[in-house]
Amino acid sequence: MEPLGNGRELSRAWQAVLGRLEVEVNKHNFNTWLRDTRPLHASGNVVTVQARTAMNCDWLNQRLTVVVHRAASAIFGDDVRVEFVPRGAEPPAEAPSPEALPAQPAAGPLVGSVNSIYTFQAYVPADGNRLALQSCVALLDDPDLRISPVVIFGAPGLGKTHLLHALAGRATAAGWAVACLSAEEFTNRYMMGFRGGKLEEFQRALRGVRLLIIDDLQYLAGKTGTLDELVHTIDAVTNNGGHVVVASERHPFDLDLPDRLASRLAGGIVTRVEPFLLAERRRFIEQAARRHRVALPGWAIERIAGCEAPSVRLLQGAVNAAVSLHRSEMLDQRNLDAALTRISVAAVSPGALEDRCLLDTIARYFEVSLDELTGRSRKPLLTQARAIAVAALKERGRSNADVAEVLGGRDRSTISQAADRGRELLEAEPRLQSQLAG
Repeated sequence: MEPLGNGRELSRAWQAVLGRLEVEVNKHNFNTWLRDTRPLHASGNVVTVQARTAMNCDWLNQRLTVVVHRAASAIFGDDVRVEFVPRGAEPPAEAPSPEALPAQPAAGPLVGSVNSIYTFQAYVPADGNRLALQSCVALLDDPDLRISPVVIFGAPGLGKTHLLHALAGRATAAGWAVACLSAEEFTNRYMMGFRGGKLEEFQRALRGVRLLIIDDLQYLAGKTGTLDELVHTIDAVTNNGGHVVVASERHPFDLDLPDRLASRLAGGIVTRVEPFLLAERRRFIEQAARRHRVALPGWAIERIAGCEAPSVRLLQGAVNAAVSLHRSEMLDQRNLDAALTRISVAAVSPGALEDRCLLDTIARYFEVSLDELTGRSRKPLLTQARAIAVAALKERGRSNADVAEVLGGRDRSTISQAADRGRELLEAEPRLQSQLAG
């Protein structure tokens, strides 16, 4: 890379890189991740570029490496490497002496435990989890965008716990006092303190933290004493300027929670995490395989991605199976399909599997994907197929809440109306009726 004489010259060169990227990257990604970047320093073959937040840097360094390298190489030279850093991380022109390095903050006190495997770097951003991810990162990196409480809800296996532990790990590393507990752990600690005469010790440990994280909130439903204690804990943390993040399988209003707790949680950000779409499943599979230092063949990636796995956990299991077969030199379509079938049957309950088969049948009949059927598009063909799916699920005895959940977390108040329309539409489709009956 030719040396760049001054900041203005470096800035002009980076603007040329951005000009190329604006053509190569879709408009949404360019505006979200690249537009506000600016170069800080060029040394050797490394150009250090500032992005707005640490999350932006993680995304750029992981997801756009190839396209950024291609654009930068055209301007700086083939041997260039671009490294994105967040605001406040501007490096000096020369490496400082050890004495000049700023002291790293001591790790903050932790109540509970954090799984260090779960990091933001290993978390795959997607349309269905982006708000949850941004809300958590903002608590650490962007005071102007901090909103608390943050409530993340969704079906099991979609990465809620991963996100909570990534947040807790980053916060403790930054010196924050953190409590990271499952609902069961919170209950056990509270009961031990209550019965052992150490309730004040329990309260002092939790109410003084800067970040309170509670996982699996649904397990506290109906536990009046524990819920009362949680309300007081949340109030104490927030009144002291701290933040609260909670994960649950269901929306707070769908749990048996006291009104004062449900209203406090709903007063922040309540966001649902959704399964990956097809392109996102592909990216996850490729990234997971790279962590195992295995390059899966394209047909295997497409085979796994095409399964429309309802959870990240199930998708990870499929990747692990493919990697194992690849290392054993047994990776072919027959063996991979057998492994995928075993994983699906083991992970999905019989009732859910029946519902999935029903939706698959309807999707194939209308020549749409399952993602489209359970998605938010209002195209006439999809609304018709969706209404028929509602009617068919209701005929199987599913409740409005169950139907809403199966179809991507829709508003339950619309289910009855959709079922009436779906029954009329289904009567006009005898061939589909026969397929569903079979």
